[in-house]
Amino acid sequence: MRMPNLSLPPPAAAAPLGEGQALGVWRLLKPLPDGEQAHAGQWYSARHALATEQRAAVLVLDRSDQGAGVMLRYADQAGDLAQLSHPHIAVPSDSGVTPDAHPYLIIEGEHGEPLLPQLGGLGLRQRIELLVQLCEALRSAHQQGWLLAELDPAMIWRGPDGSVRLMGLGLTRIPDPTDPFDRGLSLGASPAFVAPERRAGEAPSLASEVYGLGAFARLLICGWDDTPRGATPRRGSAADPWPLLREDEQVKLDGLLRAAMAESPELRLRGAESLADELREWLGLAPQRSAAELTAKAEPPQARPAWWKRWLRVRQA
Repeated sequence: MRMPNLSLPPPAAAAPLGEGQALGVWRLLKPLPDGEQAHAGQWYSARHALATEQRAAVLVLDRSDQGAGVMLRYADQAGDLAQLSHPHIAVPSDSGVTPDAHPYLIIEGEHGEPLLPQLGGLGLRQRIELLVQLCEALRSAHQQGWLLAELDPAMIWRGPDGSVRLMGLGLTRIPDPTDPFDRGLSLGASPAFVAPERRAGEAPSLASEVYGLGAFARLLICGWDDTPRGATPRRGSAADPWPLLREDEQVKLDGLLRAAMAESPELRLRGAESLADELREWLGLAPQRSAAELTAKAEPPQARPAWWKRWLRVRQA
């Protein structure tokens, strides 16, 4: 596979590219809004120049340390990533450099569009079902030796069939705990989605992954604020944007969010698998409601006893 030259000109944000712009065998169709500003570049939809029915998503990266980090990781893991298999995970299949020297990645297939701009039309139950799908996709990734080292909301999409798509640029091989090799951040994700131990320089882990998932869950459930450093999930209760929640539903959901984002890795839920199980249990607890009821006061686009007792003991100590 041809890899782009990573000796790039001085840092610069990518200028908007027009419809029909050629990138290898692909032709750009339109830029895609992603709902936040903390990632490393601009998404586009594209079609194949010859097989015009074939579609792809293209990420044109900024000339920056983050962009170079994404490309270096892809260059190092491209062969292995191609073997990763799950219907809700999409990984790059090719790369290149634009005429003005911005690196880009191609993710072939019909993947829909970034999720955040679509949230206004989704009720709470739909949002949580997407979270469960994301966690289940990561369960499969773990079984294949991968984890999500960096969660960037712009990399979570909603497919044409309404299911979640993880655009897997933040995936990395699960490190050997005796010899961790990946301690850097490359996507430029908002600090709100980076676990405290990762900010302190520790290697990615299943615990740091669940912290990022917890932050993303809070963003979907409680809303977010746009800040100079990217989207930041709000810290209120789930009942603030969803006032029709019963008290038991609200208490359970708030507890899940706290347990996923505990400052100490030892106090968090045990990975994406546990979060998926707890969210699925919550979906069984919550009654079905109409879309009109559940979106009544939604944010605009912009647990089990063991962990409950453990979390409460530490908080009360």
